[in-house]
Amino acid sequence: MCVGNQSSPTDAITPTVPRASTTASRSSPFVPSADHASRSKVHLHPNLALSGLISELLVYCSNKKYGCPQIVRQDALHGHVLYCSYAPSICPNKVLGCPYKGTMRDSKEHLQNCVYERFKGYIDSTNKRFEKLESLIADQSREVEKLQRIIRSGKGVTYTLERGASEQSVASLAGSGAEEGANVPVNGESSSGTKRTVVSTFPHDEITCHRTIASHPCGVTSVAVNQDKVFAGAHDGSTKVFDINSGQLLKDLKGHTMSVWGLAVMPSGDRYFSAGSDGTIKVWDWRNEDDAACLVKSIPDHNAKVYGLVVDQGRLYSASSDKTVKVWDTETLECLATFQGHTGGVNCLAALTEASAHQLVTGSSDKTIKLWDVSTGTCLKTVRRGTSEVLDVAVGDGMLFGSTYDAVIHVYDINETRELGTLSGHNWEVWQLEYGQGHLFSASFDHTIKRWDPRRFQCDLTLKGHKSFVHGMALDENYLVTGCADRTIKIWR
Repeated sequence: MCVGNQSSPTDAITPTVPRASTTASRSSPFVPSADHASRSKVHLHPNLALSGLISELLVYCSNKKYGCPQIVRQDALHGHVLYCSYAPSICPNKVLGCPYKGTMRDSKEHLQNCVYERFKGYIDSTNKRFEKLESLIADQSREVEKLQRIIRSGKGVTYTLERGASEQSVASLAGSGAEEGANVPVNGESSSGTKRTVVSTFPHDEITCHRTIASHPCGVTSVAVNQDKVFAGAHDGSTKVFDINSGQLLKDLKGHTMSVWGLAVMPSGDRYFSAGSDGTIKVWDWRNEDDAACLVKSIPDHNAKVYGLVVDQGRLYSASSDKTVKVWDTETLECLATFQGHTGGVNCLAALTEASAHQLVTGSSDKTIKLWDVSTGTCLKTVRRGTSEVLDVAVGDGMLFGSTYDAVIHVYDINETRELGTLSGHNWEVWQLEYGQGHLFSASFDHTIKRWDPRRFQCDLTLKGHKSFVHGMALDENYLVTGCADRTIKIWR
């Protein structure tokens, strides 16, 4: 209980009148301002004597209606209720259907005689079987829907002829559904041996979220995909490996002290590299059964954050905010060269494997994109991007793509480095670009992923489902994988 300071007799006779009241009507009541109210609260103080008396009052336990006979002091009530044996309780097997409601003191006796407790093992195993069946049905339903789209559109279906099958026999295959990626004989094994192969329409047709992996306690900052395995880095410095088909966590490795922004996987899939805000590159052999032995080496050669990693033809390339790109031998882990030329941090890089002379593209906070000859380490061309720093780059089909901080994606002819056009549609910065099979994918802080037709400079699909910034994205021939600050990884196909 609180009371105010008492006023002096003088204050009671001649109260102070606010200046504003001199211009108001005499009949208008005085309304205290917010400042006046806050000043009044300062003069309040607790009445300790009255508070002490209240704490000594004897009260019934709040579980009296359940049979508790205890009478305790007010200040001891909370502690008593925490351990009161008459507190209401339900059976731990309520999730299985047990309707029991009683008190804590009776719940142990009930559990010994609970029918659901006796059949708990059987119920659990049955529920797991149902969950597997439901998952299987859901997967098969998605496959059926996908095959139906293929049949309706006539896209993405190729047929393999064996032992001189006629064109007419090929035509007869259209309209009969087969499992994606499987060679299935027509009407059984025919004498001609004609087989049909149905290939995925990804990424040309409709794309939906095939699976969501929610195994991270914090935001996902980077992803990579290799041989049906998803590699993911996170804000807590961990890197995880998942099976892309089941979503099962295969490995959870901790080595970085800060966010992991770069991931790259060897073609064999056995070894991968991670890097991030702590400025180090970690080399992992994730198939080692002993987690402690999975870390092959830690490389601290960069002097600042490492934002990008690329593996190409036995070389690892790392991009850092120390304004350099370093080249490493993936076997010996020796630093072979350092590319210098950017005047700002290097945010991204991409290997241009389709060029006759092997080249590398980098984007920087100095608002430029550079094309490098990796054999000599010399800068071949520089594209200046005006007023916005470059966040990511991608290459493919003779085109170079660069996303900038103003949420625009620029498209260039990679041979002449002249700008062909721009792609606009995201509301916030575009931090990830991936190009494959004639399509460009972009991931943004506006929580969306977009698919672009760069020939027509149009967005033909927007993927929604993430609830925060999309930090990471990886593309292979069958899947698009995204990692988000909402702590999830999504598999799109």
